[in-house]
Amino acid sequence: MHRPLVVCLAAFVLVSVPRFVAAQESCNRQFVVSEVSLPTTARLSQSEQAMIKARLIGRCFDDEQLNDLAGQVRGTLQKLGYLRASVSEPSITVSDASRHPQPVSLNLAVMEGARYKVREIDIIGNSMLSFEQIKSVIQIQLEDYLDGGKVQQATESVGRLYAANGYSQASIIPEVRFLTGAGVCVAFNVVEGPLSH
Repeated sequence: MHRPLVVCLAAFVLVSVPRFVAAQESCNRQFVVSEVSLPTTARLSQSEQAMIKARLIGRCFDDEQLNDLAGQVRGTLQKLGYLRASVSEPSITVSDASRHPQPVSLNLAVMEGARYKVREIDIIGNSMLSFEQIKSVIQIQLEDYLDGGKVQQATESVGRLYAANGYSQASIIPEVRFLTGAGVCVAFNVVEGPLSH
Protein backbone atom coordinates (compact mmCIF):
# COMPACT_ATOMS: atom_id res chain seq x y z
CA MET A 1 0.00 0.00 0.00
CA HIS A 2 2.90 2.38 0.73
CA ARG A 3 5.10 1.10 -2.05
CA PRO A 4 3.97 3.57 -4.78
CA LEU A 5 4.89 6.48 -2.51
CA VAL A 6 8.32 4.99 -1.82
CA VAL A 7 8.85 4.40 -5.53
CA CYS A 8 7.77 7.97 -6.34
CA LEU A 9 10.07 9.40 -3.68
CA ALA A 10 12.96 7.26 -4.87
CA ALA A 11 12.34 8.37 -8.46
CA PHE A 12 12.22 12.00 -7.29
CA VAL A 13 15.54 11.64 -5.47
CA LEU A 14 17.15 9.96 -8.46
CA VAL A 15 15.96 12.71 -10.77
CA SER A 16 16.59 15.65 -8.40
CA VAL A 17 20.02 14.84 -7.04
CA PRO A 18 21.81 14.82 -10.40
CA ARG A 19 20.27 18.21 -11.25
CA PHE A 20 21.46 19.68 -7.94
CA VAL A 21 24.94 18.22 -8.43
CA ALA A 22 25.03 19.56 -11.99
CA ALA A 23 24.04 23.01 -10.72
CA GLN A 24 26.89 22.90 -8.19
CA GLU A 25 29.38 21.89 -10.87
CA SER A 26 28.33 24.80 -13.09
CA CYS A 27 28.64 27.37 -10.29
CA ASN A 28 31.58 29.69 -10.95
CA ARG A 29 31.28 31.63 -7.68
CA GLN A 30 33.21 31.23 -4.45
CA PHE A 31 30.30 30.03 -2.26
CA VAL A 32 27.05 28.08 -2.48
CA VAL A 33 24.35 28.28 0.21
CA SER A 34 23.79 24.87 1.77
CA GLU A 35 21.97 25.92 4.94
CA VAL A 36 20.05 29.00 6.14
CA SER A 37 19.49 30.07 9.74
CA LEU A 38 16.97 32.75 10.79
CA PRO A 39 17.56 32.82 14.57
CA THR A 40 15.97 36.21 15.33
CA THR A 41 12.65 35.69 13.57
CA ALA A 42 9.74 35.98 15.99
CA ARG A 43 6.69 36.12 13.73
CA LEU A 44 7.41 34.07 10.63
CA SER A 45 5.52 30.79 10.34
CA GLN A 46 7.35 27.60 9.42
CA SER A 47 6.05 27.84 5.83
CA GLU A 48 7.21 31.48 5.54
CA GLN A 49 10.64 30.53 6.86
CA ALA A 50 10.72 27.63 4.40
CA MET A 51 9.88 30.04 1.55
CA ILE A 52 12.84 32.26 2.46
CA LYS A 53 15.20 29.31 2.84
CA ALA A 54 14.07 27.81 -0.49
CA ARG A 55 14.93 31.06 -2.28
CA LEU A 56 18.48 30.97 -0.89
CA ILE A 57 19.50 27.29 -0.77
CA GLY A 58 21.67 26.44 -3.78
CA ARG A 59 22.42 30.09 -4.61
CA CYS A 60 25.99 30.72 -5.74
CA PHE A 61 27.61 33.99 -4.67
CA ASP A 62 30.87 35.82 -3.95
CA ASP A 63 31.71 37.98 -0.89
CA GLU A 64 30.52 41.20 -2.52
CA GLN A 65 27.06 39.70 -3.16
CA LEU A 66 26.14 39.15 0.50
CA ASN A 67 24.00 42.30 0.54
CA ASP A 68 22.12 41.02 -2.53
CA LEU A 69 21.11 37.93 -0.55
CA ALA A 70 19.87 40.12 2.31
CA GLY A 71 17.93 42.21 -0.24
CA GLN A 72 16.21 39.09 -1.58
CA VAL A 73 15.12 38.14 1.92
CA ARG A 74 13.86 41.69 2.53
CA GLY A 75 11.90 41.51 -0.76
CA THR A 76 10.32 38.21 0.25
CA LEU A 77 9.34 39.65 3.64
CA GLN A 78 7.76 42.67 1.95
CA LYS A 79 5.72 40.34 -0.27
CA LEU A 80 4.45 38.73 2.94
CA GLY A 81 3.28 42.11 4.27
CA TYR A 82 6.30 43.02 6.44
CA LEU A 83 6.86 46.31 4.63
CA ARG A 84 9.39 47.74 7.06
CA ALA A 85 11.35 44.55 7.69
CA SER A 86 15.08 44.86 8.19
CA VAL A 87 17.62 42.15 7.38
CA SER A 88 21.26 42.30 8.44
CA GLU A 89 24.11 41.49 6.12
CA PRO A 90 24.38 37.71 6.47
CA SER A 91 27.26 36.06 8.25
CA ILE A 92 28.60 32.88 6.69
CA THR A 93 30.23 29.75 8.03
CA VAL A 94 32.10 27.61 5.51
CA SER A 95 31.34 23.91 6.05
CA ASP A 96 33.89 22.44 3.58
CA ALA A 97 36.74 24.66 2.38
CA SER A 98 38.12 21.92 0.11
CA ARG A 99 35.14 22.03 -2.27
CA HIS A 100 34.45 24.52 -5.03
CA PRO A 101 32.16 26.31 -4.60
CA GLN A 102 32.48 26.19 -0.84
CA PRO A 103 29.20 25.21 0.86
CA VAL A 104 28.23 27.74 3.53
CA SER A 105 25.70 28.14 6.29
CA LEU A 106 24.04 31.55 6.00
CA ASN A 107 22.95 33.29 9.20
CA LEU A 108 20.52 36.21 8.83
CA ALA A 109 19.26 38.52 11.59
CA VAL A 110 15.68 39.40 10.68
CA MET A 111 13.47 42.04 12.30
CA GLU A 112 10.08 41.61 10.68
CA GLY A 113 8.35 44.63 12.21
CA ALA A 114 4.60 45.02 11.80
CA ARG A 115 2.72 42.97 9.21
CA TYR A 116 0.50 45.33 7.26
CA LYS A 117 -3.07 44.61 6.21
CA VAL A 118 -4.96 46.25 3.37
CA ARG A 119 -7.59 48.48 5.00
CA GLU A 120 -8.52 50.57 1.96
CA ILE A 121 -8.44 50.20 -1.81
CA ASP A 122 -8.64 53.42 -3.79
CA ILE A 123 -8.86 54.08 -7.52
CA ILE A 124 -7.94 57.60 -8.64
CA GLY A 125 -8.35 59.20 -12.07
CA ASN A 126 -10.92 56.79 -13.52
CA SER A 127 -13.76 58.35 -15.48
CA MET A 128 -14.40 55.88 -18.33
CA LEU A 129 -14.65 52.75 -16.15
CA SER A 130 -16.47 52.56 -12.81
CA PHE A 131 -14.87 51.71 -9.48
CA GLU A 132 -16.87 48.44 -9.47
CA GLN A 133 -15.60 47.42 -12.94
CA ILE A 134 -12.00 48.05 -11.93
CA LYS A 135 -12.38 46.48 -8.47
CA SER A 136 -13.77 43.30 -10.09
CA VAL A 137 -10.33 42.48 -11.59
CA ILE A 138 -8.29 43.36 -8.49
CA GLN A 139 -7.26 40.24 -6.58
CA ILE A 140 -6.62 42.17 -3.35
CA GLN A 141 -9.31 42.06 -0.67
CA LEU A 142 -9.74 44.21 2.40
CA GLU A 143 -8.03 42.72 5.47
CA ASP A 144 -5.61 40.68 3.31
CA TYR A 145 -1.98 41.02 4.29
CA LEU A 146 -0.32 43.28 1.74
CA ASP A 147 1.35 41.21 -0.96
CA GLY A 148 3.54 43.06 -3.47
CA GLY A 149 2.99 40.28 -6.02
CA LYS A 150 -0.79 40.79 -5.86
CA VAL A 151 -0.37 44.55 -6.26
CA GLN A 152 1.65 43.92 -9.46
CA GLN A 153 -0.94 41.41 -10.74
CA ALA A 154 -3.76 43.86 -10.00
CA THR A 155 -1.92 46.65 -11.85
CA GLU A 156 -1.55 44.42 -14.92
CA SER A 157 -5.20 43.28 -14.70
CA VAL A 158 -6.47 46.86 -14.58
CA GLY A 159 -4.26 47.74 -17.56
CA ARG A 160 -5.71 44.80 -19.56
CA LEU A 161 -9.24 45.85 -18.59
CA TYR A 162 -8.61 49.35 -19.94
CA ALA A 163 -7.03 47.97 -23.14
CA ALA A 164 -10.03 45.67 -23.67
CA ASN A 165 -12.30 48.71 -23.40
CA GLY A 166 -10.38 50.71 -26.02
CA TYR A 167 -7.83 52.51 -23.84
CA SER A 168 -4.64 50.77 -24.88
CA GLN A 169 -2.46 53.67 -23.73
CA ALA A 170 -3.87 53.71 -20.19
CA SER A 171 -1.24 53.91 -17.48
CA ILE A 172 -1.83 52.38 -14.05
CA ILE A 173 0.50 53.38 -11.21
CA PRO A 174 0.09 51.61 -7.85
CA GLU A 175 0.83 53.39 -4.59
CA VAL A 176 0.84 52.09 -1.02
CA ARG A 177 -0.01 54.62 1.70
CA PHE A 178 0.49 53.86 5.38
CA LEU A 179 -2.50 54.35 7.66
CA THR A 180 -2.59 54.42 11.44
CA GLY A 181 -1.73 51.13 13.10
CA ALA A 182 -0.59 48.32 10.82
CA GLY A 183 -2.84 49.22 7.91
CA VAL A 184 -2.27 50.45 4.38
CA CYS A 185 -4.28 51.90 1.55
CA VAL A 186 -3.50 50.46 -1.87
CA ALA A 187 -4.26 53.11 -4.46
CA PHE A 188 -4.26 52.69 -8.24
CA ASN A 189 -3.63 55.97 -10.05
CA VAL A 190 -5.13 55.77 -13.54
CA VAL A 191 -4.17 57.93 -16.51
CA GLU A 192 -6.70 56.71 -19.09
CA GLY A 193 -5.30 58.35 -22.19
CA PRO A 194 -7.21 58.68 -25.48
CA LEU A 195 -9.71 56.14 -26.79
CA SER A 196 -7.96 53.96 -29.38
CA HIS A 197 -9.42 53.74 -32.88
